[in-house]
Amino acid sequence: MKRLVMIQLLYVLGCLWTMSVPAGAFPSVTKIADTTVDSQGLTIDSYGWAINGLPYQQEAVLTCNGWQYMTFYSGQNSDGYVCVARRKLGSNGFGIGTAGDVVQSMFSLSWQVSQWSVIVLTDYYFTTNDAHNMISMGICPNDGTIHLSFDHHGDNLNYRVSQTGVATHPSTVTWDASLFGAVQDYLIPGSTITGVTYPRFWQTPSGDLQLSYRGGTSGDGDWWIADYTAGTGWSDVHQVIDSEGTYDDGTSSGSDRNPYLNGPIGYGPDGKLHATWTWREGSGTANHDIMYAYSEDGGDTWLNNSGVKIADSSTGQLITLDSTGVTVVTLSSYYGMMNQQGQFVDSQGRVHVLMYHCSPESYASGSYAYSRFGSIGARRYYHYCRNSQTGVWTRSELEFNTGQTSSWVGTRPKIYVRSNGDAYAVYQSWQDGDVNLTDTDIYIRYGDLVIQAATAANNWNDWQIIHVEPGPFVNEVLADPYHFEDGMLSIMMQDSPLTTYASTPIRLLDFQLND
Repeated sequence: MKRLVMIQLLYVLGCLWTMSVPAGAFPSVTKIADTTVDSQGLTIDSYGWAINGLPYQQEAVLTCNGWQYMTFYSGQNSDGYVCVARRKLGSNGFGIGTAGDVVQSMFSLSWQVSQWSVIVLTDYYFTTNDAHNMISMGICPNDGTIHLSFDHHGDNLNYRVSQTGVATHPSTVTWDASLFGAVQDYLIPGSTITGVTYPRFWQTPSGDLQLSYRGGTSGDGDWWIADYTAGTGWSDVHQVIDSEGTYDDGTSSGSDRNPYLNGPIGYGPDGKLHATWTWREGSGTANHDIMYAYSEDGGDTWLNNSGVKIADSSTGQLITLDSTGVTVVTLSSYYGMMNQQGQFVDSQGRVHVLMYHCSPESYASGSYAYSRFGSIGARRYYHYCRNSQTGVWTRSELEFNTGQTSSWVGTRPKIYVRSNGDAYAVYQSWQDGDVNLTDTDIYIRYGDLVIQAATAANNWNDWQIIHVEPGPFVNEVLADPYHFEDGMLSIMMQDSPLTTYASTPIRLLDFQLND
């Protein structure tokens, strides 16, 4: 018995030591929890098998007022329903009640976590076999409403909102479907919104909410924004980006196009709203160029990289292909840049963009032939950063090792940046033995979760893989941006199905940041 107690004590001390990293050490993570939110999450057979956890799903996991929320489609009983789950976070930030619970779970080598409570909204049945039709969630801190928008690919808006106070006074409400209102196709009564794809919510500096979406279609679409004010509701639905203009880079061309926004979209510490995107000419081409604009008044007027006004909703002036000073990285569609990748605005107002594409050097590295999004072996992850004072953009390349499967480009990445400037990248990689470098696949059905990090002290030129979480996982990678501010990387992952359409567990993996 004494020997067992000593072994247990040494185990606990070892775990606590790994959670304490000396000042100045390279960023690292410690996995501290792995919870199943739904044992039978929905899968589909479109653009891969995932409908939960997609890069244009802003957001799927959010923390507000000490509670964490997740939205997803469940495949329970073969039904496709919109679900909203929540759990109360402990003082340690990962859903475990007390430090005593942590020690006890260490002794048993399992994690005893607070249970997720799931609302299944059975009045809307999801039948679309299309990965574009994901769910996005927003929470308004000023009135505690939870907003959901879901199931669109050029369709009328599907939107519903909870009662007020649900997220601001979570302990006082009964967590059930009666909290949510009916599905509606409008924000402002009497004004149906049509042609919706990729709805995204984000919080404003004042604690209200905004929604954006693409209106139109791939290769011929525009970008719209709407404002939600607590106590008032939705207003000011207006267009920001227009598809007009003529383009030809020798690989793709068009007289119409659509913008693909990176994400998560959001505000910097000075109240500026930042947007980065790529253009796509037609629905069957790759993307070209990295574009950037920002707004100082919540999205009514927009400025280019040099601070010159290029759009004004009061006059109808829109951002277009020909807007001056918006292109910050010139990259033809020949280099196979993927759409809707990672963006983050850090505590110093620097804009970070994380994207994969090919380069002349990477094409030549294996004599790879051109293809729409490039061969796997020709793709590289690149981190771009805008200096908030000078507007100058710099580029660094993430760790790349030809002998390390996890460093080959996998899914579209996301980037999150600490208050000290250190950056974390998350993506799903190919599993060992499951990658053919000449393939042109862009979806991974059986992959591992990879976390890379880089330091501001070295201008993000020291990217390293710091953790590989074995799968197999089916979805692209999403994390909770607000819990990240608490020093926790909470990542939504779904297990791979063995057969098409099989339901699989949706999990939340919690990693403590040790920098």
